[in-house]
Amino acid sequence: MIIGNEQIADFNDPKKVVRSNTNLIVFPAKAILSKAEQTIVIKWNYPINIGSQIRTGAVDESSFFIAYSFPRIAVYDDINGWDTWSYKGTQEFYNDFGDFEVEINVPQNNVVWATGELQNAAENLSGVVLDKLKQAKSTHNNIHIIDSTDYRKNNVFAANPTGNWRFKALNVTDFAFALSDHYLWDASSVLVDSVTGRRSMVHTAYNKTHRDYFEVQEIANKSVELMSHVYPKVPFPYPQITIIDGTDQMEYPMMVNDNPTHSRKDAVQLTTHEIFHTYFPFYMGINETQYAWMDEGWATIGESVLSPIMGEPEDDGIYSRVRYERISGTDEDMPLIVNTKSYDGFAYVTNSYGKSALCYHILQDMLGDKLFFKALHQYMNDWNGKHPIPYDFFYSFNAAAGKNLNWFWKAWFFDWVYPDLAIKKVADIKGESVITIENKGGLPVPIYLTITLENGKEVQKYYSAEVWANNDKEFLVKDKFGSKITKVVLVDIYTPDKFRQNNQWVVELDK
Repeated sequence: MIIGNEQIADFNDPKKVVRSNTNLIVFPAKAILSKAEQTIVIKWNYPINIGSQIRTGAVDESSFFIAYSFPRIAVYDDINGWDTWSYKGTQEFYNDFGDFEVEINVPQNNVVWATGELQNAAENLSGVVLDKLKQAKSTHNNIHIIDSTDYRKNNVFAANPTGNWRFKALNVTDFAFALSDHYLWDASSVLVDSVTGRRSMVHTAYNKTHRDYFEVQEIANKSVELMSHVYPKVPFPYPQITIIDGTDQMEYPMMVNDNPTHSRKDAVQLTTHEIFHTYFPFYMGINETQYAWMDEGWATIGESVLSPIMGEPEDDGIYSRVRYERISGTDEDMPLIVNTKSYDGFAYVTNSYGKSALCYHILQDMLGDKLFFKALHQYMNDWNGKHPIPYDFFYSFNAAAGKNLNWFWKAWFFDWVYPDLAIKKVADIKGESVITIENKGGLPVPIYLTITLENGKEVQKYYSAEVWANNDKEFLVKDKFGSKITKVVLVDIYTPDKFRQNNQWVVELDK
């Protein structure tokens, strides 16, 4: 290792180097001051894991997805100082932004895909492939860059490929790459910014034996389009994204490592989820080690909003809603603000994915689409690339929405409350029907009522979570229906509720 003009060769000298799990702490002779620039040269090796692929490693005998393969400079932020968390498999990552210029040398019969844009395609790919890539850059339609016959026809590589592949990626938090000597390759592009006309490339590389992957390119293409124009309605921030047929379900800047799935529904939901991570954590720079809900929750609600548009809605309405209902109100139901590094298991999965996604959904339901997107876009514009923390999220939404939402943040993120609404009482008072809704669990959630009348009519009533803004324990629904109420049901597939047996009132039970 060389830091400036100093060479550090003895890694057993405790005065110069300290090992702490996955951290290597180095003490240079001359301190690197704030805002100073320094060159660090590191030589290292990285043994590729085979047969135990967890987010990275060998996919098959001649296909590989390689991530976390190089030393990273730890993040130093103005909240916690140096981030020295050692990665153990569950909690995910916190990296700083940087520009990557990477050369990858592989055997000449391999194609390489990576974070960033390929700089020297002509040195390795045939004219046939280059023409297809050029075509894909300007069309929404799927182009088979390498089809099932191209390897056999020797149509893939240039006459004398170098085996040296160069990629460039600007302002990203990580770099990953994949290679194979037999993967098929599809590509197309998406108009992501209607104002500037900017397009982003979408690629899929996959094993021809995985027939479920044949549709992934179209799913990925549609996902990027919907994310840019529907939800979160922010132009896709990177020039390309590549979905790799791997053995995991993991995201990287401009790269996705996704295993084959058993159904189109699984493929749609998985692909939308992983691509959505482009925004959270990568575009924003989220510390997902510490605040997993700040990235996984958004990917989950993104998946749950976009998948139905592609014909594959979530079974639970929102992914992991039922899991959250199951643990809510128990010792595993941690307040969202608790540092994600402090817990594991069902608590980690539920908070990171389901509970936070439900919170975002209920927040949008309460604010309305116009105000919600105004606040979301203000938060993203203000904080992308700046490692926002939870309070940045809270205050950005308060300011942009023009509302004091502290009561909502307190309940959803700080309090030991859970979702449980109940129909406490139904009565007729001076010709007016009065339905008493009790918030037994204390969590502010919306009220969706289906009211059946004696004359056979059904009436729907809806009230947003804002009815609980004053921390009231009961809410009264009053109306003159012109007929007696025979049945009331609290029902909504998107709203969590711990005890659904108290969500129904039937007149016969009251006699």
